[in-house]
Amino acid sequence: MSYALESKKRKFHRVLESISKPLTTDNAPKPAPATPTTAQDRISANLSIKKVRLASADRSELTAVRNSIQKISRPAHRIASANSNKRPTFVPWDRERFLERLETFRRVDRWTSKPTPINEVKWAKHGWICTDVMRVTCVSDCGGAVVVKLPDEIDELDGFNIEKVEERKEVRARLVDEYAKMISSAHGETCPWRNKSCDATIQHLPLTNCDAALSGLHERYTKISKMGDKLPAEDIVQTPEGLDLDVLIKGLPEEWFEEAEKADVSTRAETQPTNVDNQVTIPQSVNRTALALALLGWDTASDGAAGLVGCGACFRRLGLWMYKPKDNGDVTVYTSLNVAEEHMEYCPWIDKVAQSGTGRPNENLADLRAGWQMVAEAVKVKHRRRLRTMGSTDTLRTDLGTPTETTGEEENADAKKKAEREWWAKIRRVRQVLTTKSPKRKAVLPE
Repeated sequence: MSYALESKKRKFHRVLESISKPLTTDNAPKPAPATPTTAQDRISANLSIKKVRLASADRSELTAVRNSIQKISRPAHRIASANSNKRPTFVPWDRERFLERLETFRRVDRWTSKPTPINEVKWAKHGWICTDVMRVTCVSDCGGAVVVKLPDEIDELDGFNIEKVEERKEVRARLVDEYAKMISSAHGETCPWRNKSCDATIQHLPLTNCDAALSGLHERYTKISKMGDKLPAEDIVQTPEGLDLDVLIKGLPEEWFEEAEKADVSTRAETQPTNVDNQVTIPQSVNRTALALALLGWDTASDGAAGLVGCGACFRRLGLWMYKPKDNGDVTVYTSLNVAEEHMEYCPWIDKVAQSGTGRPNENLADLRAGWQMVAEAVKVKHRRRLRTMGSTDTLRTDLGTPTETTGEEENADAKKKAEREWWAKIRRVRQVLTTKSPKRKAVLPE
């Protein structure tokens, strides 16, 4: 037998020994079994595990055998992959994961607004998250990290001359261009985010379905209506141009406002006991402040008890107490609440390009619609469908309810027959003109 074959047999025997040797506990160490030299010895060594499992009453021995079986059946790399609970980090198609990254830029003590080419949306689309003050890090742990700092903008009114202001603007523009390049180049060489980012439609709100859009509007309106006295006054709320709340209210079902009013009354009844007689008739009123906030995508933050509303698309939060008078009689911090301008400029609820997901340079912005405009259009479409359904139902009821009103039709039966004969005569003349000429056949006279 050659030396190479003999060495391979020794290696094979050592592997069998390591597989068949049971593990021992630290408290009761056992001597290692002898190296099997024959086939019978190797078979007996392999069967020792079964003997221990069947005959041994010691729980520690049973645990040791189970651990040995696990190590035999599962290699080390499989165990490591099974124990790791990490989610995949390169998912540019996942909108939920994009919103998770975008939310890391929400804290004002870590991140401030930046120009559009390097704002938080651009970084989040390319796989970056905010981890420290003005510091972004790659979510894939490729080692990429960038500290984004820009010089403050200055103005001539601050006491600086024109040359100083222009120089600062030029430096700021150059830094913006450099940071815009680093959004992709700062990733590691093997990082997939370096060459691929999220699509332009990643911010698109799912509002194309009228039923889903109206369901979301109803849910937000009901939640905000329950805030009650924490909402600001109606006269200080400003809506975007082109929005008429009166027209919108006419297109909404009355059941919406009844449910919201009942919920509001029940909430107030829990905190303030009132007379039962006053609760018999519930006024059907519309909370215009809650409707304006809900239409623009605002929703209650947490349970709404703190008077805080937020946006789930741009993660802007709005404290409504700043728009209400103080308890001591002081005036409000802000005298008006513009429900559209309080969003971030890139929010799809107000940004047509973000909601459309295209942003082509030759695209007509007049043809695009923001999120709140799509919801308002869904209200109109649903209202027209409701009226059409009600009209057809009323017509059917009228037809079924008046089956005997046919006297006029019987009187005009002769006129209808005459009109039908004239109509068929016209069709015959048109048919004769359109048909091709053919040799005339001799008329066969009846005998």
